[in-house]
Amino acid sequence: MTDVDPRLFRPDMAIEPFHDGRHALPDMALMRESIPYCVVIPEHEIALFTYTWVDKDNIAGAAFGVWGRGLGRDPISVRLPDREVPADMGFDEWRIDNFRMAQDLRFQRAEVSWKSPEAEVDFVFEAFHPPYAYSSHKDGCPSYCAADRIEQSGTVTGRLRIGDRVIDFTTPGHRDHSWGRRDWDALHYYRWLQSQAGDKLSVHFWEFYALGQRQVRGYVFKDGVMAEVTDLAVEWQGDEKLNQKSFQCDVTDEAGRTTRVEAEVFGVFPLPAAANFVLNEGASHITIDGHKGSGWMEMGWPISYLDHVAKAGVY
Repeated sequence: MTDVDPRLFRPDMAIEPFHDGRHALPDMALMRESIPYCVVIPEHEIALFTYTWVDKDNIAGAAFGVWGRGLGRDPISVRLPDREVPADMGFDEWRIDNFRMAQDLRFQRAEVSWKSPEAEVDFVFEAFHPPYAYSSHKDGCPSYCAADRIEQSGTVTGRLRIGDRVIDFTTPGHRDHSWGRRDWDALHYYRWLQSQAGDKLSVHFWEFYALGQRQVRGYVFKDGVMAEVTDLAVEWQGDEKLNQKSFQCDVTDEAGRTTRVEAEVFGVFPLPAAANFVLNEGASHITIDGHKGSGWMEMGWPISYLDHVAKAGVY
């Protein structure tokens, strides 16, 4: 067993470090593994992500997005075509064309780079708290989402280049890692938050509605302790297309703490996930208990529902 990190509120929240690597996926429908890295540069009002995935047949791809008010132009969206990759290529040295991701397989450090004509980014991610696994929840990780899912915040140091513009940054960021079945169409709707203020505060939750039920997973890391979310109240304000503009959250955790998260959204990036499901990434200025930070709320919607609202109007 892995040594128990004293920063964990419950010892059974610990997860073995090998889960930072690639998993063997069973030969079943909708089996996939994916890892996004999320970076917000609040002083420039720019956000970016890299996202890679691979399925049970070793068919893999990757995507890269850059957006926000500070970009001064339409979002940059790049996607590499799916293709077969070696079965033994691991996440310690993952390469697809000019995209590279190298995780240390210890949940501590990773190097990521993406080079393309549209934009380039190179950064190092260094975790500042232990990974949180959805399997540590009393009800586990719902099987339509994944066999398990990991969430973790860290400090990200790197350089973004867009044409002649170069931005050097050191900022908090976030990553997740899931493996197993992903059935987007099982989900009615959801909101997923990653947020940080410096390297001592991080709040994550995923509130999702599926099969007629509400589910919540997540954690609060503050005062040097990571504890699981036990209760959540969210209010949000959006536009006529249901793009998020701001949100406010009161998060209660099993350590008995209540944490206040407030946000002003400075850019929404639509990331299609399936034929009828889109992830609207809302990059934001965020405060956690009054401390300035950043992050984003991803809101997942059936595309047909958003189309209906756009035609009918917000009631």
